[in-house]
Amino acid sequence: MNFINGQTMKSIACGKIGKSILFNSNYWGAIGGDNEAPIFYENLFHKNPDITFYILGVSDYSRLDRREQDRINKHGNVIDVWKHFDDWRQNNPKVEDKYKRQKYLEEWAAHAPKIDVGLLFAGPTGTSNVAGKSRLMNDPGTLASPIEMLAKYSGPVIDYLNTHRNMPWVMVLNDPRFFPANMRDMFHRPAVVLSQFNEKIEHRTTKDYDDPKTDIVKVESEYKSVETIFLIGKERGKAIAETPSTLDSFFDDTPTVEEGTKDIKFMIVCNEGRPSRYNDLKKYILDHVDDVDIYGKWSDEIVNNDSRFKGPKKFNDLQDMLPRVKYTFCIPIKKGWVTAKFWEMAHYGIIPFLHPTYDEQNNLKCPEFLRVKDSKDLFKKIEFLENNPEAYDTLRANIDGMIKDEYYDGSYMNDLVINTLKETLNEQ
Repeated sequence: MNFINGQTMKSIACGKIGKSILFNSNYWGAIGGDNEAPIFYENLFHKNPDITFYILGVSDYSRLDRREQDRINKHGNVIDVWKHFDDWRQNNPKVEDKYKRQKYLEEWAAHAPKIDVGLLFAGPTGTSNVAGKSRLMNDPGTLASPIEMLAKYSGPVIDYLNTHRNMPWVMVLNDPRFFPANMRDMFHRPAVVLSQFNEKIEHRTTKDYDDPKTDIVKVESEYKSVETIFLIGKERGKAIAETPSTLDSFFDDTPTVEEGTKDIKFMIVCNEGRPSRYNDLKKYILDHVDDVDIYGKWSDEIVNNDSRFKGPKKFNDLQDMLPRVKYTFCIPIKKGWVTAKFWEMAHYGIIPFLHPTYDEQNNLKCPEFLRVKDSKDLFKKIEFLENNPEAYDTLRANIDGMIKDEYYDGSYMNDLVINTLKETLNEQ
């Protein structure tokens, strides 16, 4: 049981601010991040049958076939807040599209039970997100006009948080661009951020919808190995045999195959990002090696002018290819950060060399050999490993040893989250 101050923690609100959670893995895109929230939440659903989980953010859960819904919700402890949204929308044709989701959630919340605590992923937001309530900072008498995507996917959840400030919540942050971002209309901030870097994040907002005064609050962001979510449900030393249409292969006993031959010496999986990572890629890789394939989303200009850029690949297609790769190079999404890429590569037996600004806080505690000073150092180390098979095998074994069994079985992330929520509630 999950007790808080002698009381049972009965309910958790979940979702991804600014983006739909896709439980159907066929729709996981190539840019990254689509896999993490559904895997993370399903692990919690299954390990905590005594807690009711309310899917507060938009998802595809109610569009799944009944068999798949029953598999995810095997304990009957998952409630999709949006289950009746399509019917509501048809019955309220006069409500403008950009207001529909927010109005629906407001009506649902008016009759819903109190939720004990929130556990939400950060996603894309804008300066203003809540339609019909947020106001322009330079003209408080005028309502802001969030773009439709934000009004549908960011605004409703942010408004729920703002109007339910008695519900403490915890943020899962796996992309530093999503928080604090520029949003000025989230007044009820997370109590703590579970992240991939230790820092204090300064978040600036107006004080309320009708109060244009700004308020800056420092939110504690803690490195908690959040990037290991990728590993949940996988098996050590094994790769997926068949492309799954759902999350079955991650959480059930499905056929797997032993790792294949390493016939791709060097490959990079990396999106361009903002700011662009092109200069780092050019400095360390492009200027020094011709025989390399780079998969990810990059500008058309770069892709069209350099045949080494192969464009994006869907998540499931990429997983079939990775077991064949021997070496790669990881560039952080933000200076100092750890990313899921390290663990993804480690799981598939790939040796991931690290850019000098990757994991500057040494949170990974990885073999020092993986950290490179420059491109000369990188390729010198690869040449050494190619000429010394025993050193290669030892390094691979050391990297594999970093992956704890509790990462694979989901117990690490589950225990971390449940304990964090307990501490958050105890502090209220």
